[in-house]
Amino acid sequence: KQSPDGWQVCLQLFTKVPERRSETRLFALQVVEAMIADAGVRGSANGAAGKLETTRKVLLEFVSTQYSGDRYRSEPGFIKNTLAHTITVLGLAMYPAQWPTFVKDMIGLAGIPDATGPVSEDGASVGTGNLQPQLADFLIKVLSSLDEEMVNRAVPRGAEELARNTEIKDAMRVADVGRMANAWYTVLSQLAGTHTELACGVLQLMGAYVSWIDINLVVNQPFMRILFELLRVPALRCAACHCLTSIVGKGMRPMEKLCLLQFLGVVDAMAQLDASDAEFAEEVGRLANVTGIELTSIWTDKAATGEAQAAACAMLEQLLPLLLSFLSHTQSEVSSAVFPAINDVLGVLKKLQREGVALSTVQQQFLTQILPVLVEKLQYRDDYAWPAPSDAAAGDTDGSLDEDDDEAMFSELRHSLRVFIDAIGQIAPELYDSVVLATAQDIFRQCSQYGVSAERAGDEGGRGRGQLGWVRAELGIYLTQAFGERLSSSKGLRFGGTRFAQPNGAGSGTLAIATLKDLLTMMIQSGIVGSSHPAIAPMYFENLVRFGGYFEVERDAAAPVLQSFLGATGVHHQYRSVRPRIWYFLHRFVKLLPAPALATYSSDFVSAVAGLLKISADPSSIGVGSSYGLFDSQLCLFEACGMVLAPPNLEDSTRMALLQYLFDPLFTGAQHTMNAQPPDQLLQDQRALLQIHHYLTAIGSIVKGFPDVRADKAASASAPEQLSASTMQVFLKAADMCVAILEALCTSHLVREAARFTLSRMLSVLGAEALPYLPRLIDSLVSSCAVEELLDLLGLLGLAVFKFKPYVAPTASELLLPVISKVYGFLDQVAQTGATGTDEAVLLQDLRKAYLTWIAAIFNSDLDNIFLAPQNAQHLVTIFQPIATQLAADHSNPQSQRLAFGVITKAIQAWLVDPLGHHTLAMLTPAALAAINNSASASSESSRPRLRQAAAQALGVSLGSDSARETREQFRQFVVSSVLPACFAAPTQAGFDLADAQSSLVVAEIAGLLQMMLLSGAPDVAGSNGSAATTMSAPQMLSPPIGGDLNQNQCASYLSTGLLPELGCPANMATEFVQALGSLDQKQFKKYFVAFLNNSARP
Repeated sequence: KQSPDGWQVCLQLFTKVPERRSETRLFALQVVEAMIADAGVRGSANGAAGKLETTRKVLLEFVSTQYSGDRYRSEPGFIKNTLAHTITVLGLAMYPAQWPTFVKDMIGLAGIPDATGPVSEDGASVGTGNLQPQLADFLIKVLSSLDEEMVNRAVPRGAEELARNTEIKDAMRVADVGRMANAWYTVLSQLAGTHTELACGVLQLMGAYVSWIDINLVVNQPFMRILFELLRVPALRCAACHCLTSIVGKGMRPMEKLCLLQFLGVVDAMAQLDASDAEFAEEVGRLANVTGIELTSIWTDKAATGEAQAAACAMLEQLLPLLLSFLSHTQSEVSSAVFPAINDVLGVLKKLQREGVALSTVQQQFLTQILPVLVEKLQYRDDYAWPAPSDAAAGDTDGSLDEDDDEAMFSELRHSLRVFIDAIGQIAPELYDSVVLATAQDIFRQCSQYGVSAERAGDEGGRGRGQLGWVRAELGIYLTQAFGERLSSSKGLRFGGTRFAQPNGAGSGTLAIATLKDLLTMMIQSGIVGSSHPAIAPMYFENLVRFGGYFEVERDAAAPVLQSFLGATGVHHQYRSVRPRIWYFLHRFVKLLPAPALATYSSDFVSAVAGLLKISADPSSIGVGSSYGLFDSQLCLFEACGMVLAPPNLEDSTRMALLQYLFDPLFTGAQHTMNAQPPDQLLQDQRALLQIHHYLTAIGSIVKGFPDVRADKAASASAPEQLSASTMQVFLKAADMCVAILEALCTSHLVREAARFTLSRMLSVLGAEALPYLPRLIDSLVSSCAVEELLDLLGLLGLAVFKFKPYVAPTASELLLPVISKVYGFLDQVAQTGATGTDEAVLLQDLRKAYLTWIAAIFNSDLDNIFLAPQNAQHLVTIFQPIATQLAADHSNPQSQRLAFGVITKAIQAWLVDPLGHHTLAMLTPAALAAINNSASASSESSRPRLRQAAAQALGVSLGSDSARETREQFRQFVVSSVLPACFAAPTQAGFDLADAQSSLVVAEIAGLLQMMLLSGAPDVAGSNGSAATTMSAPQMLSPPIGGDLNQNQCASYLSTGLLPELGCPANMATEFVQALGSLDQKQFKKYFVAFLNNSARP
């Protein structure tokens, strides 16, 4: 392939007689094609013209001499196809400049007389010549390959190739498309009766080429006469119909398209066709679909005349019965063929209805006829094959039923039908109710009277008579869901009687909801859920959960529904494949019920599901994203058990008995697994670790069923009000075991994951009682956790400091350094070795964000003084140094950069602006400072105890002590030496785009930091010895604009005479900057700061 003359050797090799092996000849053609490709898109590369001409002569001579006889029949198909492709790419490279007779030569090889004009009315202008069927077949291959290479949109092409193809099509329109059309007519008229495969090939070519050639070349009396005749030839009618579909679908102006449809008379022609064969019916359905789309387009096209629109509407109404007949076909492929046309028609009718235009009688009749058909097609086929319960149980080890192709196709079909039905509901609400609602009601009445079968698909005595079959039973449940979803799609469902407009304003929304309530009552009372067929129960229970507001007004219905959930067709369904979904719906259903009502069912509930709670770890079930197969669904049951045991009105003795009944197997199982082998061996046993993971997670799920401690009670030192002392002891025992297992097996990811989940739930439910476990949890997790786990851990810590402030302060202070060390350990490791891939780089970005968010949560929770605790104060600058010099300087991640400056701003607010903790940091913004200063009650409010002061007391930190002042002064020096320079360096470094939206947020954060730092330098806020602050009951802070005497402001003096001149800023510009910083509000100063940075960046 690489040698200069290799193509010549291969060209001779391919055409050599006697012929070589087929594989050799195929390779030879590939080498020739490579040479043609090297010649360039237009065949104009140096020396290419001679090579291409030689190749053309040799290949044409080979075709004319070798393929005119019997050899063509014996030639392997892949060789003929490859040769046709080679000649095609050769023609594309040489036509029209070097080989203007490309098309003419190929037609001539087939023995077809050359004719360029249109076919005459009687077809006499086309002669038969010496037509050779085998070469006609080769001509069809070449022209098909030409379409593939030049027109087919599925093939990607470059700009130069697209331009060349456009030029070739223009040249062919002038010289050759008429010649091709005559060749097609010749083959159809002479060979259709004897060589059906050639006729099919020509019809396919016509369908492909008609999109870009003059349509009059094929849409004329001779062509159409043959085409419509072929619609009645069994072997050719599908190809003929497909060709006609392409003709009707050709892009044209509305008036031209209308004339085309009127000339073809395609609607009348379709009505006369025998479409009893499913394959042909599908093709005719596609033709009807395209015709309907085109007529709808003309009908709604504002550029069309009124007469044209009226004519298109009349023709479309004539087509509607055909569309309906194809939609009614038993084969889904046939019915779905007309979906796009049905969608367009209903879309126009919806528009007319919205505009207040009355529908014609034909259109109304169409809606009346189509809706029952659509509803009928919503149901499963009677012969739909469901796996037997034993098969499903054996094949679905994870308890889930994978959708096969049939189920996926049916779901897609159903979705499309629902779209049409809902559209009709908007156009004709009364019709919708009379069909959809009435069908569902009739099904439920029949079920109430005769029962329902799980084995038989059809009704016992025929449709609507005798015992209900599972197909119509499932349809009734599905229609109930559709009816409810249509109501909820307008403004949501309120079963309590709230009135709102029904879709399209038809009738009362309250009345419609009452109808849905009655329909749900009929469904429940029908006993339809008694069928064990797998299609019934999941959707039945889904309806009850989806329309859960029903139980707010029909509270007596909860008991029978819960009984159904716990019965043989509920959680104990014989089909394992549907059980997990029912378990999930049971969990949702229990959540719907008010807590006091659950107490009545607690014992029965736990007894009913107990047999399903056995835990059996299966390492093969572990999936992507910490999925554990069937166990994930079991967790729904464990949590539901917790919810039914949580109601305060449940007798404590009953609760304790049931909790012991649930917890004892979990405790015993975990302890037995732990004692079965030493920890070092246990860490090598994946099944045992997974079993322990499941035990701990199940415990956490039961606890999760109990309500979280109230926000105003979370930090209380006393027990949460909703838990009895005995319940608390059970949970604390579980927490003890969980922490002990974690400490023994902390190197196992599975154990860490389970412990983190369970103890986080303990924190939410037990409140401050669980805080003593937090240090042990964090110590064990931090020692071995990965980056992903550290992300979750930081989120847990952020939640803990927010919920349990200020009593969490000692615990948070104890954990501060270990967690920060772990974070910086990961960041330093990557800084030295670099990220190993995109996933790791993204994880580290998330880690930076999570870390800064956690630090911000500490400040926003008014626990800033944990940094001033004796064990942490000496590391204060070390903690903030990487934030200022690394995270705040990294403009590649603007979110983290903004968070970094925000954290430092909070620290300045806490320790330099309000060092004695008089104000809540979350509210201490520049705008809030104005309100503080302007508030007449500021002095009275200062006497109240503050969270920040309470946290300091819990930590044993005296905010006014010399050590605290010394630590704050060290931080001030750090801000002056490191943070303030970073405020100007970060937004001026290369790559920082001031015009970027996220970068703009970073600049706003820096502007706020500078203003806060200016506040810290005011003498009445923080004197050098702190005396001013200590003599004030509450700091009287300067309100923005900062104002005041800037000559006495330490920060202002440093900026104007120190930092800015050192950065190369002229004295007058530095003075102007400080004046703006002190006189403008935050928004105005940010705008000034951006302009200042832009001016600084100019040379």
